[in-house]
Amino acid sequence: MLLSFLMLPFALAQDTLTLSKDRIGKPLLAGSRIVEVSRSHGKVFAEGQRNLSPEMMALRREEDALVLLPLQHRHRKENRGKRRAAPPLRFPILAESDTSFTVSLSESFDTYPEVLSAIPPKWLKGKAESYEILDAAGNERYIGITGRYCYPDSLEVTALCYLIYLRDNPMEGRTVDPSKVGYNFDPRDLNRFAQRWDLSHGPIRFYVDKAFPAAWYPYIKEGIEDWNQAFVAAGLGTVLEVFPEPEEGLPERYSPLVNMVRYMDVDEANAKGDVLCDPRSGEILSGDILWWRNVVELLQDWRYLQTGAADPVARQAELPIEVLGPMIRHAVCHEMGHVLGLCHNMGGSYAYPADSLRSVSFTRHYGTTASVMDYARYNHFATASDVAAGVALLPPRLGPYDYYAIALGYGDPDAPAGEFCYYAPSIHAAISPDPSSQAESLGDNLLRSSEAGLRNCRLLLGLDGRDERRTALLQKQYYRYISLSLSNLGGKVAGVPVDWKTQKRTLRFVQEALKKVPAELADPEKEQAILDELSGNFLPVRVKENGGEKMLKRYLRKVERLKKTIH
Repeated sequence: MLLSFLMLPFALAQDTLTLSKDRIGKPLLAGSRIVEVSRSHGKVFAEGQRNLSPEMMALRREEDALVLLPLQHRHRKENRGKRRAAPPLRFPILAESDTSFTVSLSESFDTYPEVLSAIPPKWLKGKAESYEILDAAGNERYIGITGRYCYPDSLEVTALCYLIYLRDNPMEGRTVDPSKVGYNFDPRDLNRFAQRWDLSHGPIRFYVDKAFPAAWYPYIKEGIEDWNQAFVAAGLGTVLEVFPEPEEGLPERYSPLVNMVRYMDVDEANAKGDVLCDPRSGEILSGDILWWRNVVELLQDWRYLQTGAADPVARQAELPIEVLGPMIRHAVCHEMGHVLGLCHNMGGSYAYPADSLRSVSFTRHYGTTASVMDYARYNHFATASDVAAGVALLPPRLGPYDYYAIALGYGDPDAPAGEFCYYAPSIHAAISPDPSSQAESLGDNLLRSSEAGLRNCRLLLGLDGRDERRTALLQKQYYRYISLSLSNLGGKVAGVPVDWKTQKRTLRFVQEALKKVPAELADPEKEQAILDELSGNFLPVRVKENGGEKMLKRYLRKVERLKKTIH
């Protein structure tokens, strides 16, 4: 918690800073990280988080002050977002020598500067009622100004605001063919440079927050260092190193250039890979993996829903570390992929034949998906006899696509694709128009995947039907599997429309699934929502666009019959 003494409404001893003249006009990356906050707010802000969109800026001299202003470059779009332009930061010049300026910080840091803030302005409710500048210092890599601010409603924030010196000659950017693999890029970057680390600086060092349980550390370390296999295969050697945070704490813990797996002590079930980039080239300057408190509960729920029918261990209330650990490793590995610049590949699991997911030899070698960047969870195809035979239930450490993606982004940009290197980007839609781009579905047959999921829900209901929480989970998951199948209706895979025969089978599947909903899982609202989707504004239009008027008429007739059967 923050110190709760009375703070005067003016800056104290650390309110000046000396800046070298050779940095005036040079590009800086401006942002901040929260050091302490009296009241976190979910995923919006908490201790350790940075602001999401650090700005490239530069210091300019304007008469008796240095002013921090946004800096555009020729390959960058103007920022025309809805967020209003924050006022520039102004630093009055107190003294000047041949090589430096000494400036006052009080004018711009009497409140948490909006342009640097890691907390959305609406949560700060105006200017700080009081503030204190705790430290102001610089080194060869960045300027850091740490301030503590008190706001109404007892919100107290301590934040490190930073100005990172960017290289005069940025790293050479690289564009990566978006039809082959997915790399993140700044949407304002006209070049679409992939976000990547500059490996010429030596190994990338990560620290693991000491707040994590000690038993988790080996799995977190593995999840990060697994990616070394892909770098070695691309001829780049070992590039990632992982160390525990010292018990006495890491002095530079809140530095913008320290890489860390951070435990977020907030009630959220989420994890996130977060990077800080040079917008001119896409160079990743630092990265964090943020791990919110309730992630493990989410992992255990997925394991229960997807494998509990086949594996009694998954039905335990608390999973032992030898079961939980590999799941943590996989989640960390996924987020580390984002920290390396990769975006989601929702087609990773679609690359595998559905039949292969019940094969001992295949799943032990390849896991459940061709990419850890997929949202394919655990092997819900496997039956109890499959598990007894040795079928693997977890995704791989890295899949074939992941090796390929690292090769294209960091190694040979012309590296050939191997088997199973299928890529389908994440689609933000209630019903994906691409059946191959799905969360939670497995294999190359959407209907068989959903059928296996429904089978598991029914089996688990028979085993845990008296557990109210688990019944609620099963109810949600049951309708989720039905909804996933709707992507076949008017959908396209790699630009090819789904054939009418598959669409008819999909409508028959939906009809049978809704007719056979177990009484304990029945939810009329969810059922009606699915029926409404079938004849709403979205799916019929998509069927017509991809199949023409004749297919639309067939589709609507089938939907009407389905509705009459259900009602």
